Amino acid sequence: MNVGEIERLANWYLEYFQPLSKSYQRLIAPIQHNASQPNKQPFETQLTNVLNYLRGMDFEVLSLQQIRLLDQLGVSRFLGIEGANFIEATIKSSNYDPATALSELNAAFSALSTAGKHFDAFLNALNGLNLRNAGPEDDGDLITIRVGFQKEAAINNLTEWKDSAKDWYDIVRGLALASNEAPEETRVVGATTGSIILILAGTAAVTAMLAIISKHVAGVAKDGLEVLNLMEDLRQKKLLTTTMEQELQSLIETRKIDALDTILGELKPLLADANGDKIPALKNSIKKLLTFNEKGGNVDFVAPDGGEDDEEANFEGNEESRPEKGNAALSAAREAIRGYQAVREQLKMLSYQRSPAERGEGA
Repeated sequence: MNVGEIERLANWYLEYFQPLSKSYQRLIAPIQHNASQPNKQPFETQLTNVLNYLRGMDFEVLSLQQIRLLDQLGVSRFLGIEGANFIEATIKSSNYDPATALSELNAAFSALSTAGKHFDAFLNALNGLNLRNAGPEDDGDLITIRVGFQKEAAINNLTEWKDSAKDWYDIVRGLALASNEAPEETRVVGATTGSIILILAGTAAVTAMLAIISKHVAGVAKDGLEVLNLMEDLRQKKLLTTTMEQELQSLIETRKIDALDTILGELKPLLADANGDKIPALKNSIKKLLTFNEKGGNVDFVAPDGGEDDEEANFEGNEESRPEKGNAALSAAREAIRGYQAVREQLKMLSYQRSPAERGEGA
């Protein structure tokens, strides 16, 4: 991540944490009393307030790398829907004990507060260096796209790099042709090490199509996880037969096979025409993206700032004041990105229902 993205994450976190801190403290107070006093205090109102607040947090504006930073800080499981589930499990469990609940809530609040201090210190350091709002070099209307080469999609040598570069040229070429653009309009603007991440700057049209495909790819993974979770639940209850398992596995495979036609059906209306090899090239792009994701690769986006919707809302019939077509394209790209991020969050919640071994994280 660049400095600007960490700054936006810090601002996002602190904006949410300040009200959350007060709600947490209001909830902890009666539980602390109940842990040491015989006369118990009710806290249903405080509990409802903090649960509603957590469930209303908007993670869709965050990139995968920003979410991973929250993971590294040890606070992502205390935020959003996952954070609400943590509190409910802590307080509403059948073996609820005020002292145990108090200890777990204090530990969560301590982690959240520590992360807040880190982010606050980061912002203060930026202020001291006069680096606030120091994002990457302005690429005009281009949108940042991150391509993560991980797991079986990882790049370990030059041969794999050559193959991956060809695949991604084909992916971008198909999307660019469908958008009546040249592949060269999508630029390479950076890369990071570790798990190799290639940073691209794509036009609004190419990015919108890539985000729509990514939404469906994440949807395929989500549907597969739902079936796997159902199979595991039936297995635990000793209700899963061999025939049932085969049929459920068949559902997963059918969903993967149908994905190409489903994605193509959503993208076709966006094409100005279907001349030349646009459709074959677009199909090739979709196939390669599906394969890339199945191997463990991922695509993420840094959504453009929202300003176009406000401009359109302020339009009052004066054609000269209507936002330009470029703004409309950016707005469509932003909407597509948010659609992908919404499915991505659903997938994340489903993945946490599985054990670390099932998620491929080891014991």
